[in-house]
Amino acid sequence: MQKTKRRKTNLILNTLIVIVIVLICIVAYSIFFAGGNHADKDTSSHKHATKTAAAITDKKDSSKAKSSEKKDTDKKKKKEDSKQSTVKTTNPNEPNVKEQIVDSSWKPVGTQQTNGHVYSTDSSSLDWQEKLKALSYATGIDVNNMTVWFLEKGETTDQAIGTVSEKGQDQTYRVYLTWVDGKGWKPTKIYKLIQNDKK
Repeated sequence: MQKTKRRKTNLILNTLIVIVIVLICIVAYSIFFAGGNHADKDTSSHKHATKTAAAITDKKDSSKAKSSEKKDTDKKKKKEDSKQSTVKTTNPNEPNVKEQIVDSSWKPVGTQQTNGHVYSTDSSSLDWQEKLKALSYATGIDVNNMTVWFLEKGETTDQAIGTVSEKGQDQTYRVYLTWVDGKGWKPTKIYKLIQNDKK
């Protein structure tokens, strides 16, 4: 009877030992193999994130490079356009003129006069002030730093000729202006005069 009880007890104990061993194996498997897969997933995810970040950086660098190239191209184009629009003639067939300058990019300087304009030789008039503005625009000399030697009517009242120089400078310019209705006086050509010739 005791032998039978011992056998039953041993059987139960052996069964429990087997169950415990199986459980230990399952836990060990989940830790080492499932955990390893998780680590692989993390590594893969990290690699993907790194590639994405690198791609974004490359795109930004490429965009900056393209922007820089475009700015350089625009600057070159403006310089080329400026060169093409400005025509300088050295020693033209005009007495006392050493250079003629014509720039097709010149525009009228604007006006506050409506319904045409009234040509005026009065230095306090609006027409006179707008002619000074056009002379300054053509020569680059500030109105407040400009000596006006002559400012006279051309062949018609829609034309004017101004002879000016910068204060303290010997170089003198003769500027030809044309009136554009609604837009004001526009420079058409500049004569760079031989020094000391004011007219």
